[in-house]
Amino acid sequence: MKHKIDTDKIHPVRHRGLYDWLQSFVGILLPIILLLTFVGHTIEVRGNSMMPTFLDSEQVIVRSIFYTPRRGDVIVFSRYDILDGANLVKRVIALAGDVVDINTVTGVVYVNGVALDEPYTEEPTNQAGNVSFPYTVPHGHIFVLGDNRSRNGSLDSRHTELGSVDEREIFGHIVAVVLPLDQARLISRRGIQ
Repeated sequence: MKHKIDTDKIHPVRHRGLYDWLQSFVGILLPIILLLTFVGHTIEVRGNSMMPTFLDSEQVIVRSIFYTPRRGDVIVFSRYDILDGANLVKRVIALAGDVVDINTVTGVVYVNGVALDEPYTEEPTNQAGNVSFPYTVPHGHIFVLGDNRSRNGSLDSRHTELGSVDEREIFGHIVAVVLPLDQARLISRRGIQ
């Protein structure tokens, strides 16, 4: 006598295992996707143009979703005509329509006639670069400076090779340093009015 196998009782068990595996996979993958989307990506800071705020080889988190530049933000952007499209890290000093001026005698940077309080720099801005000041930031652009204002310390908007940065070139802004662990910290807009 042949026994008939009830297939309705076998398949749910096999499908249940697949369902549990898929649920676990989504449960792990979804938080990672949300973290990368809303918190950001990590990149490595290279060079000394942002010293003392960032040191060479520090790993930082860059938040990019729904980002609009604001004065004082430290941003990451790419320019394919400079350094073969490598990521550049600079501080937003002025927005579209702002007028930037640099007094190279006193080392003070002015935006719209107001002197900036810049505790993140170690020395005054005594190098003006080759851009003519006062400089009005064009529509859709921002004016950026590195925190290292020493001679040859930073290729930034003071130099015509970079000039103002098109907002479409901005990848996002840095919110934290994560590595090395003993240097981990949050990044704020300190000192920008």
